[in-house]
Amino acid sequence: MSLSQAASNADLSKETEGTTPVLSLSNVSKNFPGKKVLKSIDLQIAPGELVALVGNNGQGKTTLMKVILGLLIPDSGEVLINGESATSNRSIAQKSIFGYLPETTAFYPNLTGLETLHYFAVLKQEGRSKVLEVLKIVGLAQAAQYRVKTYSKGMKQRLGLAQALLGKPKLLLLDEPTNGLDPSGIHEFYQILGRLKNEGVAILMSSHLLAEIESRSDALALLKDGVISANGTVETLIRDAELSSIIKFHKGANFDVVRLDELLQLHTTEKIYSEHTDSFVLTCHPSHKQALLLSLLSADALISNLIVNDPGLEELFLQLNSGLEIT
Repeated sequence: MSLSQAASNADLSKETEGTTPVLSLSNVSKNFPGKKVLKSIDLQIAPGELVALVGNNGQGKTTLMKVILGLLIPDSGEVLINGESATSNRSIAQKSIFGYLPETTAFYPNLTGLETLHYFAVLKQEGRSKVLEVLKIVGLAQAAQYRVKTYSKGMKQRLGLAQALLGKPKLLLLDEPTNGLDPSGIHEFYQILGRLKNEGVAILMSSHLLAEIESRSDALALLKDGVISANGTVETLIRDAELSSIIKFHKGANFDVVRLDELLQLHTTEKIYSEHTDSFVLTCHPSHKQALLLSLLSADALISNLIVNDPGLEELFLQLNSGLEIT
């Protein structure tokens, strides 16, 4: 199955679930003078779904976010919000479903965190009680009376998330949201997203931290040269890309190279030996991995210090972006 077929199957499965997507993009394109930035983008996000938007710099992620927010009007295609057209003109109800956290947050430095959120609450017609609630959610309740200029980068990022949560958004757009957060802050951030997902909030999150989002996203959309070149679950995309598993080991107490070669002839694999480290590296298709490991481990003391590395999102990303030119 090709990656495009996997994307079509993913879209079909969403349609059969019977839930109207919070956001649906159909054949959306956007051009700037001398350059086509977005080319026939199709994307859907269902309630309670977290879609990770990944891609190298300059591939159109920020432009796509602006089109979704309504800050840019696409040159062609259609944007639907809760099944209703929002390509050019948007109703107040359609605008109110968004919460947005840009990559770089900027606040008035002399206002306190509490005053900052009160300002945004007025803009979003939200009550003051909600301000205290979101400050508690993002872990800033104790720092609410501190001026923003005293906040660390991580605290400013939390404040940015707090303003995005005002107004009970049904669709969160998060651009590199964990910038500046320490490991504990990142863990707490994803706990917040988990609770929001359980409440039916749809999330589109742009991130370069592939290892961080691999196990936390429901689907992945790879933007390459203005085109979504892969769309689906990480597991499905890795499987369809037929990436290799890597098996590493050292010589065991009863190692014999002839015996090893005879064993490997029974399997589809490639072998590399490092004389410097006295170790071997085998490359095989994931579907062959189990049989190969069983053979290696059944050979008494032939090998030692076995390590298995299965392909992940980073390997998928590198393969799909091979040969990419930044213009």
